[in-house]
Amino acid sequence: MTSLKKVFQQPDKSFGGAIVRTSYLLHQCIISLFSVAFFAAATGTSFSQAIVDNLYVTDGPVYTIAFHNNTIYIGGVFTYVGPSTGGGASINISTGKPDLSFPKIAGEVYAVAPDGNGGWYIGGNFTHVGGIARSNIAHIKSDKTVDADWNPNANDDVRVLVVSSSTVYAAGGFTAIGGVTRNYLAAIDALNGNVTAWNPSANYEVNALAVSNSTIYVGGSFTTIGGTTRNKIAALDISTGNATSWNPNAGGTLPPNPSVVNTLAVSGSTVYTGGNFTSIGGQARNNIAALDISTGNATNWNPNANSYVNVLAISGSTVYACGIFNNIGGQTRKSIAALDTSTGNATSWNPSPGGRPAWVHALAVSGSIVYVGGTFISIGGARRNYIAALDASTGTATSWNPNVFGGYPAVDVQPSVFALALSGSTLY
Repeated sequence: MTSLKKVFQQPDKSFGGAIVRTSYLLHQCIISLFSVAFFAAATGTSFSQAIVDNLYVTDGPVYTIAFHNNTIYIGGVFTYVGPSTGGGASINISTGKPDLSFPKIAGEVYAVAPDGNGGWYIGGNFTHVGGIARSNIAHIKSDKTVDADWNPNANDDVRVLVVSSSTVYAAGGFTAIGGVTRNYLAAIDALNGNVTAWNPSANYEVNALAVSNSTIYVGGSFTTIGGTTRNKIAALDISTGNATSWNPNAGGTLPPNPSVVNTLAVSGSTVYTGGNFTSIGGQARNNIAALDISTGNATNWNPNANSYVNVLAISGSTVYACGIFNNIGGQTRKSIAALDTSTGNATSWNPSPGGRPAWVHALAVSGSIVYVGGTFISIGGARRNYIAALDASTGTATSWNPNVFGGYPAVDVQPSVFALALSGSTLY
């Protein structure tokens, strides 16, 4: 990614000399204005600029800025100017309106989990939450303040968060968290933020977690975890962190796109999994599979996706799958599909997102509504920017429309929504 500083130092014709010759104060305002426009940028780079709450943001590039009295005049290629949220927002599921009093994140949010008391644990690639220094993981309390006592301080990105009882399980690209070495996976006390002694120590990144009773199912790019060899997927004892005998052994693909498990979902006696693989559980399976929770063997369920599956969610007799595929369950389906839990066939549900790219990265299901987030600009037959609510029966978009915007074409930033979680009447 080209830095904002570099962009504004270059005498590029599209920006004009007026911008590069502005005063230091205006220069800082410009940077602040653009820095808050990135709702969730798919760049892997967090932003250190402070978020200026009283400056609005645009949904397109600004090419000229002028001051007169106490007014900032801007011009460019945009259609909307409005308040900023930073890298995360608390959205009302009835109105679609964000709560602008929530702490703003300087950077990107990849994972979110409700704390059970009206607050949220968040993970990602960020440096500050509500103006308070937080490295990639934080707790926002129910009163909308940043928890001063909960600060695990991960040294790299946090991609997955799961809350189970009094423990927050975190996974991602970090190798140190809470002041101790933890390779890609850690257990954190939900009250004080201290890292526990639980330490499976994966040899490479962990992308997926699912907790079921006394077992934690994990997926990622690792080949050893919990003290033994496990290819991309494993089951860990919740007390010891040791790998159990459960061993589906995902594989079959080669560089430059090696095997990886990106998502896990447990339902009854079945562990559903998705990623990039051609074999798992002793059977040929392309990118998606159902595994017996006792044996690790693949069941007969076989939707056969033709490319990556990155997110799974289960609701009743339906498995919702998202990724970058365009064929799954025996049907043409672009990036998102609903699969029958018995047959593996795609149902008639077909929201068909549009955009370049038109990928779906996040799912949250609540009753008759499926909330989705990603890089799309249309879905369910309607214009929707990066987030939408879909009817679970028809696949059509409801009237709910938070209208996320962000990114900046001049620095090659692709806006996206990466994470969604529900709690009561709020979607974060």
